[in-house]
Amino acid sequence: MLSLFLTIMMLLLLLKNYRKGIMLTAFVIQPLTYIGSGLGNVSLYYILAGIALIMFLFYSEQLKPFKYPKLLLISTSLMSISYLITNSLCNHPNTIMIIGNIITQFVFPFILWCVISRKKDVDFSINCLKWMWIVTIVVMILEQIFRHNYFTDIVEFSFKTCDFVIDANTIRYGLKRTNSIFSYFSTCGVFCSLSTFIIWIIVSKLHIKDNIYIFLLFIIPFVAFSTGSRAILLAVCVILLGVFTDRNIVKSKLYKTILFSCIILTPILIGYVSKIVDSVVNSNESSGVEGSTSDLRLLQWEACLPSFWDSPIWGNGRMYIWDVVAPRHSILQGAESLWFSLLVDYGIMGGITYLFMIFSCIIILYKLDARLTYLPIAYFLILCLSPDAGIQYNQLLTFVVLAIKMMETKSLYNKTT
Repeated sequence: MLSLFLTIMMLLLLLKNYRKGIMLTAFVIQPLTYIGSGLGNVSLYYILAGIALIMFLFYSEQLKPFKYPKLLLISTSLMSISYLITNSLCNHPNTIMIIGNIITQFVFPFILWCVISRKKDVDFSINCLKWMWIVTIVVMILEQIFRHNYFTDIVEFSFKTCDFVIDANTIRYGLKRTNSIFSYFSTCGVFCSLSTFIIWIIVSKLHIKDNIYIFLLFIIPFVAFSTGSRAILLAVCVILLGVFTDRNIVKSKLYKTILFSCIILTPILIGYVSKIVDSVVNSNESSGVEGSTSDLRLLQWEACLPSFWDSPIWGNGRMYIWDVVAPRHSILQGAESLWFSLLVDYGIMGGITYLFMIFSCIIILYKLDARLTYLPIAYFLILCLSPDAGIQYNQLLTFVVLAIKMMETKSLYNKTT
């Protein structure tokens, strides 16, 4: 019942204020894709993205000029064409899902680009994310204290969910594996990793003088770390390289305090950090950390190979790995890399267009600031070592779009500071 009520309220917001409705959908509803609409088993985000596209046809004149980055337009168009060709050639077509994926993954980020055209739109986007970050941190703290995620229990009781929502009641590196307000620890880690770069822009480029953002800049990566995912740990390392070497951050009092504390606690931290590094570098049974291993990924790839060779160029169609291959091979129930599903479902062409999209994001962001290239790199590393469940391409494109818009308006912020 609450799912349907939330759906109605969001639709009314879209009708009343299209811009704010799109931004709220992008930065609040989209990361929580598991929340159902109350209309069958359809995600609330999918419903809102579809309605947003229909309404865009009527609002488009007010939102011009579009000026969507050409590389993003070309790469996402090629991915969409790849989806459609695969669907038309495969023996297991899933046309409705393919159209839904194209709208939610590629069209919606374009719509978001169109509505964020003013400084106050950037402000509203930042505020939406700020509250998401605060709630994420609060729930994470409670989760660590009680060693259980009661937020997940409340959501599953109050809302209709259309995807898995898992509270990983396991301990890794001395912390409960956090999923906070998200469906799984991987989705939590991706959101927090990408968010760190947005907070860095706020602090270092927009120079917004609010201490809460300095606080968030240090705590949000810790939330990502607390997920215990080794793929997310690689992203955290990328964050350390890309963000915490910036002189504007290094000069902050909080940075100096944390650095001084780390130096004092070095004798204690050496053993702890060594265990973490060993678990990432030597991801096998001897690393002392339970979870996926290098051997497991090799076995999963071996299970995927016959299906990949059935149609290596265009793939076997959307969800083929889950609907056909996984039931035959139980080892694939948790396929530990995007590449397994990408190559089996969409073939070599799907892999090429995906890489082109990643490189497009890197090139676009490099032109704005070299440090921002770590954003798509972090996303790429995570998905190389994690399943893509709940971590779709729209997550990356949404943060890339916001990062570009923030950098384009930074002169307006600097005039007011």
